[in-house]
Formats: sequence, C-alpha cells, structure tokens
Amino acid sequence: MMPLNLSNSAALGRTYAAARMMAGLDQATLADRAGISAGTVSNVERGRDSKADTLRAIRRALSQEGVLIAFSRNNGLASVSIAFASDDEEDE
Repeated sequence: MMPLNLSNSAALGRTYAAARMMAGLDQATLADRAGISAGTVSNVERGRDSKADTLRAIRRALSQEGVLIAFSRNNGLASVSIAFASDDEEDE
C-alpha cells in the first residue's frame, strides 16, 4: 500500500479517482454500483463532496471490485492507502 497525506479534500478526491481507475470502472459504472449519481462521483473526485455516507458507498462498491481504501492516522497526519484485496480478503 502506498500512503498519501490527506491535507485537503482535493487530495481525497484524487485518491478516490485513482481507486476507481484501479478497479477499471468509469464514473457512471461506479455511480451505479454505489447507488449514487455520476455527478456525485465527479464531485467527490474533484474534492467538492466528502460526505461520509457518499464516501462509504463508493468504498463499498470499490471493495466489491477488489480495491480497498483504508484510512489511518500517524503522528497527527491522516493518510489513506489504496490496495488490491488479496485472495484471502476476498474470500472472507
């Protein structure tokens, strides 16, 4: 996993865009699988929407595609990691 320092919502948006691309999905397909609009996905990726429910729905849809987004805090800095799920994690 590669950590990314999240200092602003634009960085968070780029993280979600990268995760979507890792999953091989376009915005419309991710939106459909997350139960939200493509415009909402676009807003998240541009750092204009960071509502917890929206981000959770996107993470859930991405996890179904085998892409995980994990948040952590280290020395007061928030970070996020994107990774492909291992075969063991997908079987759980």
